[in-house]
Amino acid sequence: MLTPIRHLLQRRNTNVSLTAVQWAYRLILGREPSPAEALTQLTHPDLASLRRAFFESQEFRCRERALCGPSLDGSEPPLDIQDEVDGELLEKLLAHVQQSWQELGRQEPHWSVLTAEAYKQSNLDRNREQFYASGQGDAERFLNLLRRNQCFPDGVSDKTVLEYGCGVGRVTHALGRRFGQVHAYDISQPHLALAQAFTDEIGLRNIYYYQIQRPQDTLDLPKVDAVYTLIVLQHNPPPVIRWILRGLLEALKPGGVAYFQLATYWQQYSFNGEEYLRTAQARVGQVEMHALPQRRVFEIIAQAGCRVLEMLDDPCTGYSSGNLSNTFLVQKSSQAPAEWQARPA
Repeated sequence: MLTPIRHLLQRRNTNVSLTAVQWAYRLILGREPSPAEALTQLTHPDLASLRRAFFESQEFRCRERALCGPSLDGSEPPLDIQDEVDGELLEKLLAHVQQSWQELGRQEPHWSVLTAEAYKQSNLDRNREQFYASGQGDAERFLNLLRRNQCFPDGVSDKTVLEYGCGVGRVTHALGRRFGQVHAYDISQPHLALAQAFTDEIGLRNIYYYQIQRPQDTLDLPKVDAVYTLIVLQHNPPPVIRWILRGLLEALKPGGVAYFQLATYWQQYSFNGEEYLRTAQARVGQVEMHALPQRRVFEIIAQAGCRVLEMLDDPCTGYSSGNLSNTFLVQKSSQAPAEWQARPA
């Protein structure tokens, strides 16, 4: 009779070996794994996912707290970032983002959402279930933040949520199982088609998909109780991040809550709209990384009539000195804020 580990080794479809798992325990956690622990870690699709799980584990953080210190110490220089542009340039920046993500959607839609080898088209059939299951954990973290901040004490089953950057529906379906209604937006039609097909396949009928095609679309969003966007804003140039975030916060009903993540410091990063567009065509189909400083994020939050409930350091851009990503939970005032002034045409 096969042992549980031997049985899993014969059935699994990952690139993670039992030897790799054992050495991860030895080198990262400083101990030998039990057979049950090793069995659990063999489910990771690749070595990058295995490493990330160990370094983000509570056991590692407790043992090696000094190694998990802050990404920034306050001595970093300011970043030269142009984050406000005229309407014409904003249109061009968004058009580039759309062209790039539609190309990714045609070539590697799932990998573009979670950049692991397991989710490339050549490997997707055996890892598709795992890909979509990962969205459940992200949705539950969102709900946990809502609970601990006493948002929606009666639950969210009758609430509407807007997801921006839904991709192929990795988190969308998990939101649909928890919220009464989901409005899911993306800039890429190929991604949206796959998201729609997946939620149709599993029988969810409370999710509505829309494509963002121009800046004005982010100001025509429906009024909702909650907004969710994760690992999305950081792939847009700073003026686009700023514009999208404005629209998302305006979409909140009085008392509504927004959960969003973005890179807020990226060492040696700079941005100028005109210079960026001169070389943009060479980057079509690439997953770009951009940042918007915290002070600018706080300005947008305040101007939208919202207050910060929590701001967390997160691993969404990887843990590295000099780079910082933050997840924000903000709440709209019970009174609707004044309209934005001087919007680009």
